Amino acid sequence: MRALIVDDHSMFCDGLKLLLKTLGVASLVASCTRAEQALSLVKDEPWDLILVDWNMGSDSTGGAELIAQFMALQPQTRVVVISAESSARRVREAIEAGAVGFVPKEASSELLIDAIRITSHGGIYLPASVLDAPASDDADTRQADGAMSLPQTFPQLTPRQIEVLVCAVKGQSNKLIARTLGISDGTVKQHLNAIYRELGVGSRTEAIYLLARRGVKVF
Repeated sequence: MRALIVDDHSMFCDGLKLLLKTLGVASLVASCTRAEQALSLVKDEPWDLILVDWNMGSDSTGGAELIAQFMALQPQTRVVVISAESSARRVREAIEAGAVGFVPKEASSELLIDAIRITSHGGIYLPASVLDAPASDDADTRQADGAMSLPQTFPQLTPRQIEVLVCAVKGQSNKLIARTLGISDGTVKQHLNAIYRELGVGSRTEAIYLLARRGVKVF
């Protein structure tokens, strides 16, 4: 796995690089402290995982904007936010921008590795506090490598609905989903509404929260 760390604190980058290399989580780990540099790297090279700080200090590029640009350049890349602020609002903003994971900076190294493993196996990782579930009851979301897939978990969804939901989880807009799947915007909306009814949610963000809580393998 090729991993890119984006954080305006060089010491944090160095420490995280050392952790990932020591644990053998990634075959290549690079880091940068500026959003502009990160975007250049993402434009020029393929990355499996991007660990990005939500607040890049004096950098004018906001967290949501940076994630959206990453996803536009490399839609298949998994973005995990590492942030000192882990409020429900901040997590929601990160997920809506296209992130598939969110880890508070005060979290242990074990929890961070857990999040990387889960997202690398196609799962979604969100803080247990945001999911309104005690950590002790959240074990299923830490077993993404053995988790059930979307079709297995929700057999009532059609293959096309599964495709639409996967695109939505990746943070794609309705227009981009339509272009990706070769269908109309109106058809995308119809599929999403049907998906929300089947999952018992009211929005794509709520759907993502549900998938994270259930420990569903999405990709």
